Amino acid sequence: VDMAQYERTGLEEDAQLLFNKGIATRDLLGYLWNYDQTEFFIDLMKRTMLMSDYRNDCFLIPSLLKENKDMGPVDTRCVIDFSKSFLPHGVFQRLVCLCVEYVS
Repeated sequence: VDMAQYERTGLEEDAQLLFNKGIATRDLLGYLWNYDQTEFFIDLMKRTMLMSDYRNDCFLIPSLLKENKDMGPVDTRCVIDFSKSFLPHGVFQRLVCLCVEYVS
């Protein structure tokens, strides 16, 4: 990822948030989609459970979350472990979107 392009547009912090924590700002999504049909794409991704509202005009994109084995449970209220069974690709990300939407 070329962070210089985001620095020039003033979206460096937004890009770092997306690439490090899977959280996208509306401004960054607009930039990435050339400000063309941004609302359409946001609605499409939310309807297909690829993205969910997070907070303060931000969205969580679970497929961009990185696995962090060093971090233990922090204020965990629920643990779902699929390590001993099969789960089709994409189902977990959609489950995360449903949970985030439920608590929002």
